[in-house]
Amino acid sequence: MAVFGVAAENSNDEVTQYQMGRYVSSNEAPTDLWHKYKDHMAEDILHQMRLRTSNADLQMNEEIHNEALILIEDMCLMLTNKVLIQIGMIGSNRPMFDSFDQEFRREAQYDSETLREMVDRTVLLLNQQQKYAYDTLMKVVNDGTGGFYFLDAPGGTGKTFLLSLILATIRSQNGIALALASSGIAATLLEGGRTAQSALKLPLNLQINETPTCNLSRNSAMAKVLQQTRLIIWDECTMAHKKSLEALDRSMQDLRNNKNRFGGAMILLAGDFRQILPVVPRSTPADELNACLKSSILWKYIKTLKLSINMRVELQEDQSGKVFSKQLLDIGNGIIAVDTSSGYITFPTNFCNFCESKTELMEMVFPNIAQNYVNHIWLSERVILAAKNVDVNEMNFHIQEKIAGELKNYKSVDSITNEDEVVNYPTEFLNSLELPGLPPHNLQLKIGSL
Repeated sequence: MAVFGVAAENSNDEVTQYQMGRYVSSNEAPTDLWHKYKDHMAEDILHQMRLRTSNADLQMNEEIHNEALILIEDMCLMLTNKVLIQIGMIGSNRPMFDSFDQEFRREAQYDSETLREMVDRTVLLLNQQQKYAYDTLMKVVNDGTGGFYFLDAPGGTGKTFLLSLILATIRSQNGIALALASSGIAATLLEGGRTAQSALKLPLNLQINETPTCNLSRNSAMAKVLQQTRLIIWDECTMAHKKSLEALDRSMQDLRNNKNRFGGAMILLAGDFRQILPVVPRSTPADELNACLKSSILWKYIKTLKLSINMRVELQEDQSGKVFSKQLLDIGNGIIAVDTSSGYITFPTNFCNFCESKTELMEMVFPNIAQNYVNHIWLSERVILAAKNVDVNEMNFHIQEKIAGELKNYKSVDSITNEDEVVNYPTEFLNSLELPGLPPHNLQLKIGSL
């Protein structure tokens, strides 16, 4: 979680209410929303067709609206495995089989010739560790025997570079390789990547369901992909709950009619247990360790490949970076000195700069903030990371106090659309909610802060 960020100018209104999904909801039906905004949704398609046909006078028509419906339907299929008419919307004008084949075509639409040229160039750039992992994994993929592997790769060792090459190699052979990740940011780093939650339709009640399975039917679009995929890559797997992997195993066995692990498909997990573990809300450390993939009954079958050469250090020949990289690995591997009396680790003296208080930390990271906050480049080069939102809010408040200007309050909408629910959701309760990823009820800002 970041403390303080990019500057942004506020509204001139002293008190403004902002809408938040947790408080208000639209009463309009999907079809009503479509008829109301369809011209806006199709504007980009109209622009592209004007360029394609060299006809600047082309106007909005039903054909253009239908193209917009097809794009919306593709997203619905990806997220819910349902076409538009199944969720109360107007259906697009295309054959039903074409709709459900869209998911499969998405994974098979890559230009094999271009990828083959890229693979030939990239293989030459692999270091010794990467080349060994690449050859090992590609041999298993080409043999079609299936397998269960974990790529142990700390930050900076070229994990994404290697995963992208493996995906490109399989796709250059006109095979299907599914790229998944536990977070949206990690998914964007892989070509065709998507989150495991959305692609596999993992259940939301993993913690209380003893034998979860993916919410996929045999006739669904994603089921067709999973039945024919040669490899599934799951990046940042260390964030995932162990039951999500077990759910994939059960579903793959069912979809592929194969009782071998993962239905005989090859699974490649990637990540670093030194950096990230699963987050279980309102739990103890023991609960988080129990949710970790290493606690799964499947983990004993995994084969581990390691990357440890830091590419940033190697390419830049940075000796100080090499020392720092080794120190980080030593901390992660648990081989650094531990204070016997307190149980805490002892950082090397050259590892970082130490602060005695939060005030000193804020002053070191944001010196002379009262004058420098208007410099966006200066701001973008510094940040304080904190594990808990309460610490973030506290430091944001103290940093903002040092900026000149009037503090403005921006309050969320705290009314209920259904009057019958007013008793169940009093205003005081709504105002007390602090949901992750959403602003607080009373957002306090000054011009130049965010």
